[in-house]
Amino acid sequence: MSVDATLAALAAAPLPPALHFPAFLRLARQVPALRPALDAALTRPLDRALAGLAPPPPPPPPGVALDGDTLRDAILAEQARADAGAPPDAALAARLEAAAAGHPAWWVPAARLAVLASPDRERAARMDLSDFELPYVYPGDLHPRLVAVLAVGDRVLASLHVDWMRKVTEWAADALSADLRQRGLWFWPHLRSMDEKKLAIALDALPPLRRAGPGARGLALAYRARLGLPTDAAAAALDPVERAVLAVAIASDRPR
Repeated sequence: MSVDATLAALAAAPLPPALHFPAFLRLARQVPALRPALDAALTRPLDRALAGLAPPPPPPPPGVALDGDTLRDAILAEQARADAGAPPDAALAARLEAAAAGHPAWWVPAARLAVLASPDRERAARMDLSDFELPYVYPGDLHPRLVAVLAVGDRVLASLHVDWMRKVTEWAADALSADLRQRGLWFWPHLRSMDEKKLAIALDALPPLRRAGPGARGLALAYRARLGLPTDAAAAALDPVERAVLAVAIASDRPR
């Protein structure tokens, strides 16, 4: 697959609605060649913020209940703020994490925001990784220890003893399918801090991503590409949407 040819085709045509999902927009903001296509296609303020075209919407007032779409939009707005280089507000991030606890789609991103916002929350996540007993987690479920790995892994895992890092990687890798079904990019910041061989085995063993939204298979190959694993053979079988996701993810990871 030619990444540059795929990007050129994306830039020359209206951006398909199937690509208007948060993970794609967050990756695409790192690809300057796509900015005109994104600008022409995106109308929702939150989508434009995720793509780096506008400032994020203001956070919900303190008295507003954080649930449903309000929780989703507040987390995405803070992700857009963090992607733009601004640290999330610590008090808001703590509220978001508390509201999202146990939620299959938003618990991990909310915990990540809390770690980015608060040194105290980062220290608590580090403490979670100092416990050498890894609990059993039913496949597809989340656990507070797993959420801690996916909130702080890039800041901690590389400093762990290599054998413990491998064990944590193997244990956490069971959540790859949940991440990809949600199109969450949970593992994206941490891939290069984890054990690449354990991740490669887990990616090779991924079950079919049933009930996943468009782009999930492209993200799975993007994870492989970020680890330096081969993708060309599998990329040839992707549909145009999945191929676009893979190309944009690879381009977003290029040195600038």
